Amino acid sequence: MTAPDPAVAEAMALLDGIGPEEVLLWSGAGISVEGPTSLPSGPELTSRVFDTFFEPGALARVLTYHQVVGLTTTPLCERDTGLPAARLPRLETALDAAARARPDAFPDTFDILDDVRVAVPNRLHAFAADHIARGGRHVTANFDTCVERAHEARHGRPVPPDAVHHFHLSFADSPDGKELGATLSAIRTGFPAAEATRMRALLRSPRAVIVLGYSGSDYFDVDRLVAALPADDLRGLRVLWALHSAHPPHLPDVPAESAIPLQSLLRTAGADVRVVCGPTDLLLAELARRWGLPPPDAPRPRTPAAPRLTVTDAERHRATFLLYRSLGLHREVRRLLEEGGTGADDPVELRSVRSQLLWEAGAWSSLRRMWRRAPADAPDRSVRAERIGACLWAQGRLLAAWLWLRRQRSGVAEGSDEAYALEETLNRVVEHMHRTPDLRPLARRLLARMPAAPEPAGTPPAQETGEMQETPDTRAAEAARDDNRLRRVAAFRALQDVRDSLDALRRGGPRDDHTHADRSTTWFRESGDLQGMLSYRHRALRDGYRADDAAVTDEALRERYEQLLTANLFLGSRAGAWRVALLPGAHRVFAVREYLFALATLQYGWWHRFRLLAWYLPRRLRHRAAGAGRRTLLGRSTR
Repeated sequence: MTAPDPAVAEAMALLDGIGPEEVLLWSGAGISVEGPTSLPSGPELTSRVFDTFFEPGALARVLTYHQVVGLTTTPLCERDTGLPAARLPRLETALDAAARARPDAFPDTFDILDDVRVAVPNRLHAFAADHIARGGRHVTANFDTCVERAHEARHGRPVPPDAVHHFHLSFADSPDGKELGATLSAIRTGFPAAEATRMRALLRSPRAVIVLGYSGSDYFDVDRLVAALPADDLRGLRVLWALHSAHPPHLPDVPAESAIPLQSLLRTAGADVRVVCGPTDLLLAELARRWGLPPPDAPRPRTPAAPRLTVTDAERHRATFLLYRSLGLHREVRRLLEEGGTGADDPVELRSVRSQLLWEAGAWSSLRRMWRRAPADAPDRSVRAERIGACLWAQGRLLAAWLWLRRQRSGVAEGSDEAYALEETLNRVVEHMHRTPDLRPLARRLLARMPAAPEPAGTPPAQETGEMQETPDTRAAEAARDDNRLRRVAAFRALQDVRDSLDALRRGGPRDDHTHADRSTTWFRESGDLQGMLSYRHRALRDGYRADDAAVTDEALRERYEQLLTANLFLGSRAGAWRVALLPGAHRVFAVREYLFALATLQYGWWHRFRLLAWYLPRRLRHRAAGAGRRTLLGRSTR
């Protein structure tokens, strides 16, 4: 008998003394790629969705934006060479836009997964079936039922109850695909309560977990569920994570902050995680030998057969427009709006689009006039009230903003979405008053009388843990509330953010805990919202600035601010770009003419421009007198 590869043997030592009945296999799309199953890998399926539902070139455009804003892949192993590549857009985000673009053919959208419905098992499914026959259990992110089919074919009976669990459901659970965890709307609110309970039990019950063919990219539910586990909750659990590659087998050096965050989260929860990189065959052969299972067959060639759907040009235009909006690609949204390729004929939707574009252009006076002229009894009247106040706030007309929002808030029912939107913007106005010397005394008085910002109704703190505390346990019942739940998630993030900041101001200092801004940056990054990601990156830079931090040189600060400015400009957000000039330490990196340009470019109020200039100029002059700051943000000499 051939001795196992030394690296495989070292990895397998983690499982010494553990039998198959004490092991949970955790699988992803990677186990269904081999023939005869021949299902697409994650990148292949993303390309398929873009080729089918979106305008030609849409994927390449999105990847270009990802590269510029720094949304790139991280090598999983030190032997992976080459520069970081642009990260693919999230499949669920793309499918979400495709489904929303075809409301009359919503179920047909999931025909793009027809090959998943009818997939036949391969040797990896057979191995998983044999493991189940020996008392093991299986949890998977896959929609196919190949493990169940393999078990019935090899052992002549269905899998035992609860032996296989699909945490995003399968086509056996949802034949038309509507309830699958395949769209962003379905997953980004986290696991329902019953599903979260079941997943925690699955993680706590075995002695070991073996991960096969799984990317670990389920941030919204799996990651958040594991992140919420108490420290040492998984103490004693051993996790062997197999990374399939053509490299000779080895145990990669996995840093504390792994490229796959779930690995780090499992460690934090107390699990002993070991990663082995190399051909999966060698690992399976050794597992089969240890457990007395039939050795895996030789791999069979792939015979992929992508389903073909009929999608009209109008549906492609509409899906592309919705996708670009969800990703925060304002330059592309503006282009499609000018070309008439939005597929939107609802005046409320068009007003919302124009509102967002004017906001990101920093045209706040123009935007306020637009909302003033909007019908006061229109369906978006609640947005109208909040946006007018937000424009006054962005312009630095803080007292006018506070008076307007307070008056609008007084006539709104407690607990409504409108109330929370107005409350959040009102609190941000007070926060900025406190940062403004001439209004700080008033802000302190207001803060003393203000209660802590409330949490949105129906969105408990569990929202941050990946668990939705809904009473119905079926996703069909929850689907009807998806839009409302997604609004609640956004409201929760915004209110938590401003509440943290106001609480810090009450204590008399800056916010020391930056985890909320970092967590929000991750949340928007994972959903694909590039503008949301950059907005919270701005927030993190603001809250994290310390003037006495000698480790942050002018050059390092300049690089951070320039990256943020450039990324915003590329997205088409002039406001996001030149608001960088308002960050603390701007006097260290912006020359006078650049600062004046930033103030003139955006539609600030005149008093606010004077206020900002009065803050900046003395600091800039002192900095120059000290012999620093001779190079500007954009690399030009200040001489």
